[in-house]
Amino acid sequence: MTPARRARLAWMHRWAGLVTGWFAFAIFFTGTLALFDTELTRWMQPETAIVPYNSQLTTQALEHAQQLLYEADKAGSSPSFLLLPEPRDPTLRILHYDGHKFVGPILDPSTGKSIMARNTEGGSFFFNFHYTLRIPSPWGERVVAGIAFAFAAIMLSGILLHLKRLMPDYFTLRLQASLPRCLLDLHVITGSAMLPFHIMIVWTGLLLTAENALPVIQSSATVPTVQTTVTTAPVHWSPHASLALMIQKAQTSLGRPPSYVLFDDEKTTISAIRHNSLNANDSTVVFNSLTGQFLSKTAPASDLEDIYYVMSGLHISRSMGFLLRWIWFVGGTVSTIMIASGLVYYTAKQKKHTQPTFCLVQRLNIAVMGGLVCSSLSLFASNRLLPAHWQVRSSAEIWVFFSVWASCLLLCLIAPIQKSRQIITWAIGLAGFSLPAIDFIAVPLAQWESTLHLTIDGFCALAGLIAMGYMYSLPTSKHHD
Repeated sequence: MTPARRARLAWMHRWAGLVTGWFAFAIFFTGTLALFDTELTRWMQPETAIVPYNSQLTTQALEHAQQLLYEADKAGSSPSFLLLPEPRDPTLRILHYDGHKFVGPILDPSTGKSIMARNTEGGSFFFNFHYTLRIPSPWGERVVAGIAFAFAAIMLSGILLHLKRLMPDYFTLRLQASLPRCLLDLHVITGSAMLPFHIMIVWTGLLLTAENALPVIQSSATVPTVQTTVTTAPVHWSPHASLALMIQKAQTSLGRPPSYVLFDDEKTTISAIRHNSLNANDSTVVFNSLTGQFLSKTAPASDLEDIYYVMSGLHISRSMGFLLRWIWFVGGTVSTIMIASGLVYYTAKQKKHTQPTFCLVQRLNIAVMGGLVCSSLSLFASNRLLPAHWQVRSSAEIWVFFSVWASCLLLCLIAPIQKSRQIITWAIGLAGFSLPAIDFIAVPLAQWESTLHLTIDGFCALAGLIAMGYMYSLPTSKHHD
């Protein structure tokens, strides 16, 4: 590669990374948390801990769920669906989309009794934020798709720039060097050490977002239709045949326990996730909702379809096993560090500049990255501090999240850079250390039987420890951003 081409490639990598890096950081950070969205939801609804992980789904619980479905249908509610107990979440959930999120009653799978769990979006908030940035549909999905395409180009340019030193970069991290050099080493080593993961997660993301990034332009020509005055009665979606019997037949037909049940017109579709697999193709059977008669079963996927489902499973990780999910979590964390170190490296390299644009980049680095971590911890804290049965507590939690993030941005814009950095870092440290104590006080000890609370509280404390360690090193190190 000639020096001129290398310079142009470096210019593109630097500026494209800077413009999209803040969005990419938010996408990777929330996507990494979304790997354990089900576990986060269970943590944020501690009332569900009364249901042990080995609970079995009973006919009594399904009959109660079916009665609730019938009542919701009779009241004119939008179609609901059932989330059946699984190893990650042993509860029985009846959910419907209210225009913003999926809500509904939670039942004990053994007795069918309703569990008065607090109203929260739980871990699904991070999952939805990951692919929409909380921007109304379809524009949120299209923005994320555009960021994914840009990030693929940035990653390709980074590989080309460091291709000759790809192997040596695995073992190069000069902690005693100047800050720009140390940050560049960290950026390169996190990029090269997990390069296969970066390529996989970006290109599978591109596959999933391609339809949103390149929407099909439909012809404006429409076939004229004849309007009639005949009115039809509204079609009821709730099942009339025994739901327990249909699920039993589905389990026999599918060869594995069903995972969720959908209701559409007069059909009941029962699907099973392939757990401990990378294939995201769910096996389904369809029954007549009125008679319970078996209608159809999904045909085996073709080789091309299986490739798509495997690539989808590699990105979504919904059906992954415990070990793979943690490996993906490490990969997502490394990717987030790679993006953060690249953003900070840019400002550290340009620290002698005093242009307003450069100062704005410094402030946005602190506000976006530090503010997102601080607001995420605030979301967890608000889940414990807000009244448990407050009707609008779910919306209040989201309001706290964005209010804290906006406050961090405002602080960075009006306060000196060093001061705003210190305040946000102290806030992260205090929130991270206080969350285990808040959880210990707010949640009865009887609900700490599993390692769920210890794990999540431990990671919150780790975030606080890292923030405090960073603050401790500030007076004696050459810091920047």
